[in-house]
Amino acid sequence: MLRALFSTIVGALILCLLVFAFGRPVLRMVDKGVNRVSTRSPATAPPEVARLHDRLFIADLHSDALLWDRDLLQRSDRGQVDIPRLRAGGVELQVFSMPTAFPLFANYRRSPAFPDIMAVAAIAHRWPHATWLDPTTRALQQASALHRLGDRVRLVTDARDLSTANRDSAVVRAILAVEGMHLRGGEIASVDAMFRAGVRVFGLAHMSDNAVAGSAHGWKKYGLTPFGRRVVAHIDSLDGIVDLAHASEKTIDDVLAIPNVKVMVSHTGVDGTCPGERNLSDDQLKTISAHGGVIGIGFWPGAVCGDDVAAIARAMRYAVNVAGIDAIALGSDFDGAVRTPFDAAGLVQLTAALLAEGFSEDEVARIMGLNALEFFERSLPAGKPNPGD
Repeated sequence: MLRALFSTIVGALILCLLVFAFGRPVLRMVDKGVNRVSTRSPATAPPEVARLHDRLFIADLHSDALLWDRDLLQRSDRGQVDIPRLRAGGVELQVFSMPTAFPLFANYRRSPAFPDIMAVAAIAHRWPHATWLDPTTRALQQASALHRLGDRVRLVTDARDLSTANRDSAVVRAILAVEGMHLRGGEIASVDAMFRAGVRVFGLAHMSDNAVAGSAHGWKKYGLTPFGRRVVAHIDSLDGIVDLAHASEKTIDDVLAIPNVKVMVSHTGVDGTCPGERNLSDDQLKTISAHGGVIGIGFWPGAVCGDDVAAIARAMRYAVNVAGIDAIALGSDFDGAVRTPFDAAGLVQLTAALLAEGFSEDEVARIMGLNALEFFERSLPAGKPNPGD
């Protein structure tokens, strides 16, 4: 018995040392393999489309770029997002999401929560020891990476940060989001720690059920737990926003039954063009819109059932027809281990596709960013007045 235990411990230590020593090159290879662009078509468009795109305020509701071992201040040949490519694509506001746990056997239909391979990723990244077993600390580690990006990125923590007076065309404004409330020992104080780090959007579920809420991909797919109801109430008391992406049908119903809670869906597809475990039904689209939420339509095949930009535009047309023009936004899922038709620099292709789908220029402007901007202006904490206001 003792010999077997000793062998297990020694084996685990050797595995940790190997991951620590060789994990970063492997992670870079994984990054290049899973965060792919399906076509290398140039990010060009007819002159009139390019001129319209240049005038747009562009916002995207979901990117996992902070998870990967890249210098986001430098343009990379890996992945789909970095600051130069965001600026090349005209993005002024980017929500950076921070995954906290990811099951080894993750799949769209039914994922067991364990084993959690984010522990391996944390070791490979050479993150502090506390992140190896603690999902909350993993989120804080990713948040710290954003804080280190300097003056080319401006963290948005309240509505005043979005005002016209605070805009700078050379700067990408960023909102921090957590993806999966796998809270440390069930501690509700972890929400406060993330809020202090700048997190304003709280995704209750990711690829597996947790102590807060059931996932659309979970083993049991339950709704809000009693602890989860306390967490949502606490998020609301902080003027935080609840993200229903990846949430089970029951979780979505439970959250939307709570009056005045601010909700969004950062990245999703719609059943009307692409039936799937995590894509929204017509009833959900209508209810989230009526609740004042904004819905980000994803760019990957599992969201839109296609590899081309026209499939994204079709999903957006369907969603607008059901939920209304003011409810639909971009939810790329860039760098979320998905294949997309273009990277952040190529967003002009989506502007062209939306026009080809029959949207007016004003409607394109709403989808490409104004809906997201107005949602955050009314949903984020008001913030303290500037001196002299």
